[in-house]
Amino acid sequence: MAAALLICASGLTQAQTQAPPDDNGAGDPPSRIARLSYREGDVGLLPAGEKDWGDASLNRPLTTGDRLSTGEGARAELQLDSGTLRIADDSNFGFLTLNDQLTQVELTQGTVNVTVRGLDQGQSYEIDTPTVALVVDQPGTYRVDISEDGKSTRVTDFDGHATVYGEGGAQRMVAAGRSYEFVDSSLSVVTINDIQGGDDFDAWVDSRNRQVAAAPADQYVSPDVVGAQDLDQYGNWQSDPDYGQVWYPSNVAADWSPYSDGHWSYVGPWGWTWVDAAPWGFAPYHYGRWAHVRSRWCWVPGPVGVRPVYAPALVAFVGGGVSIGVGGPVGWFPLGPGEVYNPWYRASRGYYTNVNVTNIYVRNNRNVVINNINNRYNYFRDGRPLPNERYMNRDVPHAFRAMSGQDFVAARNARNHMASVDPHRFADAAVMPRGVSGLTPVRASFAPPRANTARPLPAGGFQREVVARTPPAAGFAGRAGNAPGAPRMAPTPNNVRLLNGQGPGMRGAMPNRPQEFSAAQPNVPARGNGPEPSARAMPRGDNEPAAVRPGELPSARFARPNGQPSYPRGENNQPRPGVSYIPNAESDRMRGQAAPGTLPNTPRLEQAPPQQAMRQANQDNNERFQRDNAMQQRQDMQQQQMQQQRAAQQQQLEQRQQMQQQEVQQRQALQREQLQQRDVIQQRQQMQQQETQQRQAMQQQMQQRDAMQQRQQMQQRQEMQQRYEAPRGNPQPQPQARPEQRQPQQNHEEHRAAPRRDDQQRN
Repeated sequence: MAAALLICASGLTQAQTQAPPDDNGAGDPPSRIARLSYREGDVGLLPAGEKDWGDASLNRPLTTGDRLSTGEGARAELQLDSGTLRIADDSNFGFLTLNDQLTQVELTQGTVNVTVRGLDQGQSYEIDTPTVALVVDQPGTYRVDISEDGKSTRVTDFDGHATVYGEGGAQRMVAAGRSYEFVDSSLSVVTINDIQGGDDFDAWVDSRNRQVAAAPADQYVSPDVVGAQDLDQYGNWQSDPDYGQVWYPSNVAADWSPYSDGHWSYVGPWGWTWVDAAPWGFAPYHYGRWAHVRSRWCWVPGPVGVRPVYAPALVAFVGGGVSIGVGGPVGWFPLGPGEVYNPWYRASRGYYTNVNVTNIYVRNNRNVVINNINNRYNYFRDGRPLPNERYMNRDVPHAFRAMSGQDFVAARNARNHMASVDPHRFADAAVMPRGVSGLTPVRASFAPPRANTARPLPAGGFQREVVARTPPAAGFAGRAGNAPGAPRMAPTPNNVRLLNGQGPGMRGAMPNRPQEFSAAQPNVPARGNGPEPSARAMPRGDNEPAAVRPGELPSARFARPNGQPSYPRGENNQPRPGVSYIPNAESDRMRGQAAPGTLPNTPRLEQAPPQQAMRQANQDNNERFQRDNAMQQRQDMQQQQMQQQRAAQQQQLEQRQQMQQQEVQQRQALQREQLQQRDVIQQRQQMQQQETQQRQAMQQQMQQRDAMQQRQQMQQRQEMQQRYEAPRGNPQPQPQARPEQRQPQQNHEEHRAAPRRDDQQRN
């Protein structure tokens, strides 16, 4: 395998030495892309310029000319840099134009919801339907439904303001909170209703919008990076001293590396494009660079303050199978931070600079990077590899991946069909300055084939006509090899009629074109262009309950694939009171017929001169237009007055609530003060009681001490009286003391003699 890669690299270098492309930027691809970020059920994909439908893969990029078709119970979500498009089941959808300024789509059948978060200067969204064209040039959320027969369109404005365009310069603003039903392109008949309820599709859209709103704002990535909102759920951000804030994916295998689990698809005008299998696998593979830091892979985004340019895959190719046929090996590895990306499609100097400088993180001096890009472009323009070029990821374990050219063009999973190659064996092989532009795609390269049991789809796309305000762009066809030069363009869609009557796609009444089908599909009518309603199955009666899907809400959907009437009805198949509706042609004819037994009044008709008739018609049209405008103005004024009244009532209610809250707070504060005062009084009373008890206790103690002292004094006096009164009477004979006791006795008598003299003195 390594030897074959060396041979292929040598042959491809010689084959790609061609004249430089024109440098005016006319053939450069757009910088914006749409990503298939969610799919459920049967979602068919018809790439631009192709006749055969394939299966839509998750993370598949979509651009001008690509079409999607959802089956019963299916759904699809498309992410763009500034908005999201969500497609309901049984819908046919396609991109008429997707460039840096305009996102123009066609809806020939079913339902689509568009949520626009923000718009740059000059950007807009346009949804073209069989009846009208909706143009969104400011943020908001809108829903567009096509009736089953394709003769009327409902526009529901959930949030924001948009403009509906019709024939002859007719236009009408739509306001938030209302739905508008148009039965023709003149906008002369419109039914306006307030939004009531919602269906399961609305609930799904709301849940997806809530997930986006709940996700933390990512300050490390430019808001125009498609798919960046999925990174926080599947990884974490860390600060790196060399690359700033980098993102590490979680739950990856030990031998995992970028650009290893997915397949290569051919998407015009870029050519070979990587489609990753991971749910987060979009932003890190089409913007920024990959680095191997501390034995782990991390994604390094570009600068935050610039609008990035989408790239099909930021890798370097080795090999390509030019010299030894389609079965030759193809190898690649991810580009590292600061390394210049060489496109394998036509690129002017300006595009070459922008696609690199907007996706390269620069820590210090950006002029060094720009000079390196300019130097590399000279080699790219001449088809020559840069001599002595070193790549930081080339020798990282498991970074280099290779597979046979046959598996490569067949869009097989690279991880399951990886060839075992030692990177050191091809260390001398040059990196291809034009990648694998020499490999010719096959049918499977554009989209995986659909299952044999899948529903049939019309070959070549949708046949129902849509009206457009802006001429659609030509799609990017991709059958030819993408050699230097302008990419091959697919024919402009022939089912688009311009409202102003000029430009490509214009024609009169829609012809009855035969349906085209591929040979592998049975001869059955195409969706959205089948037999007339009379030949279809009878609709379900009003008294038959509809089958409700899990989680379905009361339906407000306009397009119903089962044929049930799309307008709200009550008992006996009569319109609900208070809900306006557009009658069908049969009911109009029935009302126009005279009642039995009476004769209609036949008006008298006089033929007017052609000029007079024309003037009269113009005058009638002007008067009708003025009446409609006056009515619209009155309705708008009434709506404004109602809104002002609601706002005033709401303000008064809020003021009353605030006053009530203030009163409650004041009462609560007063109660708290009273409680505090009560507590203070209780504390004072307790302190007074304690002081009183202490005084009483002290008084009792003093009284007891005084009483005790008095008793002691009484006892002492009594004892003294008893001692002095005894000698005055008949003294008792005292026993003679012994000789040793005589002296103390004398002393005792002398001691007692003193009080006797005192007594005499008192007497």
